[in-house]
Order: sequence, then C-alpha cells, then structure tokens
Amino acid sequence: MRHVVIGTAGHVDHGKTWLTRALTGTDTDRLKEERERGITIDIGFAQLKLPDGRSAGIVDVPGHERLIKNMLAGATGIDIALLVVAADEGFMPQTVEHLEILQLLGVRHGIVVLTKVDLVEREWLEVVREDVAEHVAGTFLEGAPVVAVSAKTGEGIEELKELISRAVAKDEDSRVDLPARLPVDRVFTVRGHGTVVTGSLIDGRVKTGDTLMAYPQLKTVRVRELQNHDVTVDSVEAGMRVAMNLTGMERKELERGCTLAAPGTLAQGRCVSVRLQLTSDAPFLVRNTSQLHFYAGTQELVCRVRLLDADVLEAGESGFAQLTFEQPLAARNLDHFVVRFLSPMVTVGGGVVLDMGAHREKRRSEDVLSRLSVLAGPLEGRVRQLVEDAGCACPSQEDLVGASACSPADLSTTVDALVRAGSLVHMGPGLVAPSALERTRSLAQKLVRKYHAERGLEEGMRLSELRERLASGLPGRPGPRAVEALVSWLGSSGVLETRGDCVALPGFQPSYAPEQERIAARVRKELAASGLEARSPDELAQAASCDARTLAGVLARLARDDEIVSLTPEAFVSRVACDEALGVFTDMFDDAETVTLGDFRTRVGVSRKYAQLLLDYFDHLRISKLVGDARVLLRREGS
Repeated sequence: MRHVVIGTAGHVDHGKTWLTRALTGTDTDRLKEERERGITIDIGFAQLKLPDGRSAGIVDVPGHERLIKNMLAGATGIDIALLVVAADEGFMPQTVEHLEILQLLGVRHGIVVLTKVDLVEREWLEVVREDVAEHVAGTFLEGAPVVAVSAKTGEGIEELKELISRAVAKDEDSRVDLPARLPVDRVFTVRGHGTVVTGSLIDGRVKTGDTLMAYPQLKTVRVRELQNHDVTVDSVEAGMRVAMNLTGMERKELERGCTLAAPGTLAQGRCVSVRLQLTSDAPFLVRNTSQLHFYAGTQELVCRVRLLDADVLEAGESGFAQLTFEQPLAARNLDHFVVRFLSPMVTVGGGVVLDMGAHREKRRSEDVLSRLSVLAGPLEGRVRQLVEDAGCACPSQEDLVGASACSPADLSTTVDALVRAGSLVHMGPGLVAPSALERTRSLAQKLVRKYHAERGLEEGMRLSELRERLASGLPGRPGPRAVEALVSWLGSSGVLETRGDCVALPGFQPSYAPEQERIAARVRKELAASGLEARSPDELAQAASCDARTLAGVLARLARDDEIVSLTPEAFVSRVACDEALGVFTDMFDDAETVTLGDFRTRVGVSRKYAQLLLDYFDHLRISKLVGDARVLLRREGS
C-alpha cells in the first residue's frame, strides 16, 4: 500500500490545527504554550483514516511568520498539501509564502481547503474562491480541488476526506526503492528505552535491527524499535511518519536538522552547485556573494551565494550558482531547498541541488553552465553526465542511484537505452563513457610506446606496472576493479597485446638498437673468453664501455634468448660454458655416487670461488643436492 504524508499550510489562525482535529480526532497542539496561546508553535502530527481503509500521516505546521523555520521542517517529505485559507479572510501574506515554499520544495499534489465557512455568507465564499483561483494560477495547485469546510460544524469534512483519498490513490511518486533517509524533526529520551527520533521517512525502507548513519556526525546507529503513530511495527517505508528507538548515540548528540540514512548514501559537503530560483515577488535581490539562510529537509544552515551566470538575480529570475556553507550540508542531488534573506527573515527563493560533489567552478564558463544544464535536465542526460564526470572510475549502477535521484528500476532502463545508443559502455561491474575509453587508450599506448623506446629488448611492460600507471594517470583515479576491467578491454579491443605477464603494442618485436648490439657483442666476447670464470655486471660494463642501466637491459635480453646464464644477479657466464660444466658434472656420477667441491673444481679447472657458484646454480635447478660435504645427483638435465 502506498504511504503518503499530508501537510497543512497557510496563514496563522486560519484553522489548520482545528482542521486536523476534525479530520483525525487528534489535537496536534502538544505544547503547553500552544494551548495557552491558541496558536501552533511547533509541528504536530496525527493519523488520518481514509474512507477506502488507507491511512495517512498529517503534519500540522505553524502559520506565524516568525515560525517559518518550523514550518519548513514540517514540510519535509510532504506528498500532498492542504493549503488552508480562512473563508472570512482569504489569501494572506503567510498563505502566499507557504504556497511559494511548497512550490519550491517540489510538492506536486494538493487541495485548497476553505475553512470557517460557517462564518461567511455564500456570496462572499464565491468571492474567496475567485481570489484563491487567481493566487494559485501558475502553481501546482492550479486546477486543484477546492473544498469548503467548517471544523466547528463538520460541514465538508467527509467530502475533504474523499478528495484526500482520491489524491492518495492517484499519487504514484513512490521513493521506496531509494536508499533510506529520515530527516530528524524531534529528538527525546524515553525512560528505559533511550534515544528516540521522529520524522517523515522520505526515501526507502527501514527494518528493526537495521544500521543507519547519522549525518553530519557520520556515526552509525542501530534501530532497536520502530513505531508508526504510536504502533510498534517491524518495518516502515517512504511516506510514513516514524519514531525510531536508537542505540549507538546519546540524546545530546542528535538534534533537529540531523539526517539518518543508509550508510554512505548521502553526500556531505560545504560547496554545492544548484539551480537557484527567486520567487516572483521576492522583496530583495540576490547578489553574487549574498548570504542567505538555507533550508533542506530539517536542516537550517547559513550559505554564501556565488552566482555562475549573472551578477544579480531579481524577483522571478533563476540561474546557476554555487553555495558554500559554514557547516556541512548532507543531501542528495535533486534535493529541493528554500532560501530566506538574513535580515529581515523573508523567503526569497529556493531551488534544486545539482552537484553535491562540486568543486569551485569558474564563473560564466560555457562548459560549466552546459554541464549544470544537463544535470538539471532529464534523467538520461543526467546519468550520462554523471558517468562522464566519473572519468575512468567506472561507477556501478548502485553507485549512481543516489547521485541520479531515481529508483534502481528507472536507472536500469535508462542505462540500457544509453548503452544501446553507444553513449555508455559496460566496463566490468560498472559503466564508462566513450570519451574515458579514448583517454585510457591514449594513455596506455603512450606508456607502452615509451617503455618500448627505453627497453626495446624486453617483451613489453609488466601488467602490474601498467595497472599502477593507469590508476594514477587516468581521470577519476580508478580503483583496482575498474583498472582491471580497463586493462582487459585494452587487450580484447586490440589496443595492446598481452604476452604472459606483460603487454606490448600490437606487432612489437624486441630488437637491439645499434648501441645495444655493440654492447651485446662485447658481452658475448667477454664471457666467451672468461669461460667458467663468471663476470659481474661491473666487469661487463667496463668491458663493454657502457652504463649499468643500458647493460642491464642487454643482459636481460641475452638471458631470455638463452645466450648467457645468470648464476646469481652478480655472476654471469655464457650458456655454452655453463652447459659444458653441467655435462662434466653429471658425467662424474658415472664413476661415483657423490661429487665434492674439490673434485669438481679439479675437473673443470677453475678456482674454488667459480666452482662453488656453478654447483650452487645446479642445486638451484634441483639437478643436485648437497648432503654433508658432497653432492648427490637428483636428475640429469633434460630428464
């Protein structure tokens, strides 16, 4: 069953609380001061039973102009608005401001409720209806149902319930598939239970025992118990009023303005890019560097505005901007917000968050403005832009759900369409834009080409080195899984050839440069002359008149070609000499079961030092084994 939160809105003393009581039987004025003064000061809550058997939560908000911040906290998560207008007064300043706030917060469904109809004549009521129609023209309430009621006599209450029931049935904007999120509007302690928070669950589902993260504290809590309108339940979902009994944080650590969400699913930052819209009757201009009060969810922050495409915004105008905060904002892309002037405290506009991960952008940049236009547009372009922004990080669809502000099902459908169109490419477990693949191809070819130029005698660059260089050089700083997927693509698409644990440019064959050929010839000659008396790299570098680095490449190539043997990293002999020594060594076992170092040294005619190097090498090959002071034969070469 689809759950919704219904919110009242309207001028002070226009009968919002009385209306809520008539609909639900609940007095939402819970504070002593509210009952003494006869006005709502803080937000109140009630449960509404509808004619079709459904139930909905009602949030009753204060109407006084000095309590707008409380109204904004209560308006969080409203699915259907009841704009309350007293029939004896008509539209008033706070009615206008509340309507503007609902519009800015993205509320899409509502009903206009004319209260106190028992106090006016029917002719006057028609005048009020015409006045209301003029005020709501151009808003989400244009063409919405208008119902006249009296909380005192009960007139119109059943008709209103029926209208609400139809609106609930028609509202299909479900957010239950998004990661869970609860903006906190109350925090208190229950003896024997501990910390309790309340709020409207605006996204996702939560079950008893779930782990959530508190923002901005970035601390995890566990849900011990859940209630919906004082009834204990095992789970709740978007559109429900919720009380959560938590473990893991104390009452003093939480307050209105905190948000509980599935761990890691909210972004948190002090600089965000937004689309800023001023109301049609905003009494003040918003200039570049203006300071404003910012409201999103139940958060109230102070921000400084940096306009990106103008120097000033006037009433009714909109533009792109960056907002910087003194305290971190916790939100998701496409969250709605409201901004109010610092002094006097009046609503001047609001907008939509476009990029929670923003860096300081250049003003009046066509590229910046074009990107933000895409992020403010349809889902398909937004997803494509998010993947392009990620560079070669290859974000998964799960990574994109929060940033794209859509359900997994809608995202999957959109991704499939973009992949079919060639706008995105599946890369391992994630996605990448063709432009990022081109960057990968270009960098990989550049790295391997340079490697070939410097080490032309080697088969290619080691895969481990290529992975490391790509991880640090590609945009988005891809992680190990993304890098592995990109390297696999480089091979499968023919950009590189994989040769064992190395990669090379297609068709590349190791070859000696003229200088390297000269060095190789000198090394061959020197080792042929030295026979079994192994030579060190320093001795060979001196003989070949070259530096150690150049020699190392030549020695590695000669060893791979099996022209020389590295007895140790510091001792080299020719393959011919080594094989002759091995033949002599194995032949000695024709006449004896063991061979000593002295016996072998005498037979091959070298010093103890060189004979020891050869025997240790044979042991390393598991041809022989030292037992006591002599060696025994384990196998003959080739067997």
